[in-house]
Amino acid sequence: MYLPADIYTRYCRLRGRDVLFVCGTDENAATTIIEARRRSVTPQDLSDGGYAFQREVFERLGVSFDIYSRTSREVHHRTVWEFYGKLEREGLIYRSEVVQPYCEKCRQPLPDRFVKGRCPRCGAEDQYGESCEACAHWFDASELIDPRCTLCGETPTMRKVEHAFLRLSSLEEKILEYVQGPGRCWRRRTLNRTLSWLREVGLIDKDITRDYDWGPGAPFLDEGQVIYNWSENLIGYISATRDWAGDDEERWRPYWQGDSMIVNFLGKDNLFFHTVLFPALLIGNGDYALPSQVVVNEFVNMPEGKMSTSRENAIWLHDLLERLEPEIIRYYAAAIAPENRDTVFSWEDLVNRVNTDLADTLGNLVNRVLVLAGKIPCDIGGEIQLDGEHSSLLEGAQDTIDSVVGSIDGLEVKRGLEAILEQAREGNRFLNEKRPWERGPGGRETVWVLLKLLGILSVLLSPYLPETAEVIWSSLGHEGKISQRGWDECLGEDPREPRVGRLILFEKLALEDVAPGER
Repeated sequence: MYLPADIYTRYCRLRGRDVLFVCGTDENAATTIIEARRRSVTPQDLSDGGYAFQREVFERLGVSFDIYSRTSREVHHRTVWEFYGKLEREGLIYRSEVVQPYCEKCRQPLPDRFVKGRCPRCGAEDQYGESCEACAHWFDASELIDPRCTLCGETPTMRKVEHAFLRLSSLEEKILEYVQGPGRCWRRRTLNRTLSWLREVGLIDKDITRDYDWGPGAPFLDEGQVIYNWSENLIGYISATRDWAGDDEERWRPYWQGDSMIVNFLGKDNLFFHTVLFPALLIGNGDYALPSQVVVNEFVNMPEGKMSTSRENAIWLHDLLERLEPEIIRYYAAAIAPENRDTVFSWEDLVNRVNTDLADTLGNLVNRVLVLAGKIPCDIGGEIQLDGEHSSLLEGAQDTIDSVVGSIDGLEVKRGLEAILEQAREGNRFLNEKRPWERGPGGRETVWVLLKLLGILSVLLSPYLPETAEVIWSSLGHEGKISQRGWDECLGEDPREPRVGRLILFEKLALEDVAPGER
């Protein structure tokens, strides 16, 4: 979800749009308390280390957040209290008793990640007490079948306690109206799942406080409870924007209280929270704009099954960055983006795609054209007359531009990348067919049109592989950076005298050099 969001943001910036890219660490979850206890540190110390580590990883990967904030910051707590204060004044918060698991051995309540069991809806095993990773159903921890404490493994008892509730049921019709509203171009699975909840299951009021002391305290209850993680971390999008704005209270408002387009990027396991709960909170408060688009990706799985960081079955970014260049990671993540169905991460597939698409197709085209430009001057300052075949190549490139624009504007970054690579393949086919190295000066039109094509490809690649794109652009002799000059200006640039006569963008990979356990 981070990379598609970054690609879309970089594209919007190139098009001259006013765009703000916010994110941050979600630090107030039960998992933070559990892991801090396991390491014998405080939740704050654990969060401090995690924040610095994650921020560095994203920076190395080239994810261009305008701000990477934290939900442990004072601005977040303040924003949450203000937000829920408004909900309480609107009559959408009330108190009621709940039954929740309690571990007699650990002597503590077991909300959310403190308890595991079978999903009460689909029966999936080993699910935490908040939502099901298999069917995405949201439930109370007390509903789990065969529950057990995640700290000690004991079967919990059930106890009654007073919690604060959100009148979610009273907002159902307004949420349904929002989901079905004009301009709501969600992916089919996203829409169908959301409508299933609203039409077939229906919304019930949910308790939004928990019995521990890490996170924003609940202002409508006595001390000892905090606002449920998913009920407050969604407000983190707003608090991160306020964090970015600093002391200027008016700077952030146009993005959340004006006529803005808000786009959320997420994985399908968080779908309910973003297509139902977040809109409910915003509608109930009444002071904020609603997301225009909710971009929900399916899962990237391992060959052995579902990838899950909480279950330690994952490919970790920091590990990938020790093995591969950031641009290669960005390419492969975009190439297998699970936009409409689950995909599989495979080391063999990664190596094959990098060698075929980046080295043999894109890199090969760039190097061959630059070498030819050094051997066959194409009279950059003169007039070039293009025949039908040469003009046809540039017309095809314009079609690719239109395809990439349509894909990224449609929030389908994978399809945009496929169009770019297909245009690079077409460039190689054209070069092989024209064989300008056999025509001497007569091949200058071919070299000129291919230099023009490389300039176009570098601009199209810029949101995906920003460093590679700038290297190509600079090698072609163009002044300034693509990121500074912008989309339209760079696409309109005619060829210049290249600065280099040879450029190897990507070395081929060997499986044994990059994959764990292959050496």
